[in-house]
Amino acid sequence: MERSKSRNSSIPPERIESEYGYIQIEDTTSRGEPVRLYRHNGAFSSGTFLRDEKKYEIVFDYPKKYEEAFRFLSVRRALMIGGAAYQYPKYFISHHEGVMDVVEIDPEAEIIARKWFFLDDLYEDFDLYTNRRLNCITADAREFLAATDQKYDVIFNDAFSGSSPVMKLATLEAAKAIHEHLNENGIYMSNAIGILYGEGSAFLKSLIATTHKVFRHVYVLYTNPEDRDGTTRGNYMMMASDQALEPSDRLKCHVSRFDTIFRDE
Repeated sequence: MERSKSRNSSIPPERIESEYGYIQIEDTTSRGEPVRLYRHNGAFSSGTFLRDEKKYEIVFDYPKKYEEAFRFLSVRRALMIGGAAYQYPKYFISHHEGVMDVVEIDPEAEIIARKWFFLDDLYEDFDLYTNRRLNCITADAREFLAATDQKYDVIFNDAFSGSSPVMKLATLEAAKAIHEHLNENGIYMSNAIGILYGEGSAFLKSLIATTHKVFRHVYVLYTNPEDRDGTTRGNYMMMASDQALEPSDRLKCHVSRFDTIFRDE
């Protein structure tokens, strides 16, 4: 397919107020490449390369780990919880053949992604208005899951408020809802910021223990080689399924009866 030239050439505002906080857009460089970054409540949460030939590639390291699911599944339909600037949904659509539903609670996110992060380009270049391979849904993820009967081969979770996780998506009840919406042997992958070993590891360990109450197998992957010892605070990828997997870059993790199980209040 010959892609059209980018239509996202206007200079974005530096700050946009939203019902869910504030969004900052910053043009800079990363590894020598011009990029545009999306901050939510001060934390980087998404981005895009600005060169036309790379605008659908992944800027950050951690979303690349979502591709691990394709080693074990033929993904016909996926759910993405948390859209932000649609970094991974753009990659999914441009590199795979499946359908993706994206659930994002903040209506400003889709507007910003369309105007300044090449989401409109993606719709045009891949005829998404016709084939409906990408569905942008403005909703609370838990409410969406409660209302839909749709099932998925894989569910990706990248929902944060700034650098803080959305706790209502980390509870036992949330894990059950996610599990119910996966096809047999489906995979759940969730970005988790924290530490796996040592002081400060309580959140990540509890997330693993909570998820393991629902899924037979839970793995933690490091997303940056510098974090392979699990003692550095960073982005880790939790991967859960009822099928036994052998994912790359996995870290040893053990569930303890002393780990807190997160529950809805």
